[in-house]
Amino acid sequence: MFKIIIQREKEYQNVSKPKSDKKPEGSTVGILYILDEKCNNIFNCFTLENIGPSTDEKEKDRRIIARNYKLEWTVTSLNGVVPKEYNNKALLITCDDVLPSFRNRRILIHVGNYPQDTLGCILLGAVNNDNGTIEQSVKAVTEFYNIINKYGAENFVIAINEIK
Repeated sequence: MFKIIIQREKEYQNVSKPKSDKKPEGSTVGILYILDEKCNNIFNCFTLENIGPSTDEKEKDRRIIARNYKLEWTVTSLNGVVPKEYNNKALLITCDDVLPSFRNRRILIHVGNYPQDTLGCILLGAVNNDNGTIEQSVKAVTEFYNIINKYGAENFVIAINEIK
């Protein structure tokens, strides 16, 4: 079993998206690690989520509660949120053991650089701009998806940890 750890690191207030009419939002930047069966780090990148408080409620543009989750592949109709080679196939975060209705919240791991892009989901990026945004999201998501695709989503568990 592979383990994905998301360690939330820092919250930012009033982050603007350049050339956008969307209002400023708060964000949470973290670090994601994938550990293999021997606890070797095989991948890491940055994460971007909305600012807290964390919640399980659907239709809230907020980050999810820190706990363990699973992954599965799903189809998304959202344009531009997954690498082109994945043809609208995205990774869905699930937690059926704790909260069966959580699946209805549709939390995906996808492409984006600003809190306005999250839609309550988790974004990945190769660069942390230290201002509440990330960069090189397509690169990070592609690498992440490739690893999950190679080993099978059913072989991963995600542990999300709150800010220390």
